[in-house]
Amino acid sequence: MSNTRTVLAIGGGLAGLSAAHTALEHGAKVILIDKKPSFGGNSVKASSGINGAATDAQKQHNIADSVQAFYNDTEASAGSLARPKLIETLTSNSAAALTWLSTQFNVDLSLVSRLGGHSNPRTHRGQGGAPGWAMTSALIKKLEQAAASEPGRVKLVRGAKVTKLLENENGGIVGVEYETAEGTQTEKTDAVVITTGGYAADFSDEGFLSKHRPDLMNLPTASGDHATGDGLHLATSLQIRKAALCDVDQVQVHPTGFVDPKSPSSKTKFLAAEALRGVGGILVNKNGERFVNELDRRDVVTAKMHEVINTGNSPIFLLLSEDSANTLKTHCDFYLSKGLMKKYAAGNEFAREKSLPTETLGTTFDSFKSYANGEKTDPFGRGRHVFVRTLGSESFAELSRATAYFDHRDFDINQPLLAAEITPVVHYTMGGVSIDASAHVLDLKGEPIPGLFAAGEVIGGVHGENRLGGSSLLEAVVFGRIAGEGAAEI
Repeated sequence: MSNTRTVLAIGGGLAGLSAAHTALEHGAKVILIDKKPSFGGNSVKASSGINGAATDAQKQHNIADSVQAFYNDTEASAGSLARPKLIETLTSNSAAALTWLSTQFNVDLSLVSRLGGHSNPRTHRGQGGAPGWAMTSALIKKLEQAAASEPGRVKLVRGAKVTKLLENENGGIVGVEYETAEGTQTEKTDAVVITTGGYAADFSDEGFLSKHRPDLMNLPTASGDHATGDGLHLATSLQIRKAALCDVDQVQVHPTGFVDPKSPSSKTKFLAAEALRGVGGILVNKNGERFVNELDRRDVVTAKMHEVINTGNSPIFLLLSEDSANTLKTHCDFYLSKGLMKKYAAGNEFAREKSLPTETLGTTFDSFKSYANGEKTDPFGRGRHVFVRTLGSESFAELSRATAYFDHRDFDINQPLLAAEITPVVHYTMGGVSIDASAHVLDLKGEPIPGLFAAGEVIGGVHGENRLGGSSLLEAVVFGRIAGEGAAEI
């Protein structure tokens, strides 16, 4: 299939890569531009996985899930800002998105776990490294191969910042201007897809955080320095049909960013994957006490952490038993190599080093085991189905390996554990350019701007007040594919 249309995507993260590949699949010529020297964006760092409902992997592991259940969880998380059509688009296309990744790019998504706010295990990852890296590297490799074999159809531009969207007399988008080391360049196109990411690293006085969430300006961020709201600025600088924004004050603070002992005051933190809690990690304050359901929604866990900090009971530590850590061995080995986590021969060794009361920490471990065993009810609401999942006649060990639901009864004050100090970090911006379910960017009247699409974190409205873990990569693929197809065929 081929046509004469040219589609340009601004931003080489997972959304831009998905849009570019889909436009190619529909016969268009493709240009992908990124201001950084390499593609990947924040997507490359995503470490917990990608959500999908009623997927092949879930069926293989006898996990009962549905699009409706995923929709309900996402709607509940979005709160008063839920937009049903966008949520429906995200959730109903989730299984197809994962199938596309696995069949077209051979991405391993065979493991399934449950993250906070989800009623069922539906966050997929593979056996190897971080899922974000696995996805982006696979898509980058195949796109580079296409550029090498069909240079007339695929053009990849790195280290170039788009500074202007070009408009025709009716306000339609017909190209871009961008800056390189050689000066200003122009590309005329039939459609543009904005996939520049969010603004979670823009702490400038004129940035969106400063204007809409000044209360977050003193927090560190887990985003790369490229996340400065470029796409929002481009879309709102249009002269004839200015783009509308929505939910720009909705910013997700992730509860667990690593405090690096080598640079504890650094403004940029490395994210401690939510999967660490999903496989059994617990959070304790300086007194060795749990204070929250670790698998509650991110906004809830963050709020509880702020209570701990504001009452003088920090620092806060993330703890994993050795058994739980082994289920995320690739992640934990990486964190250990960077000095972000530390392994202790026993829990009491950790308690002594960090001046936590050993007896209290031991009681916390014993209580946690009793909740996991079903002997007592967790006062923080972490249900037994989170600790142990029994299905049919399968042994627990078999089920653990299959579904990443693990037995967490192995915490012991005298046994090895992994520990890290953590702190809340600005993580994800739910606000952005307004779109419809076809990924068209909307103007101030709510009408689609001809030739302009958007996908990924740059868009607003999909997640409302709070994003569920595992849905950022999904949003990038689902809306990236929709935008790429629409841009190629409009």
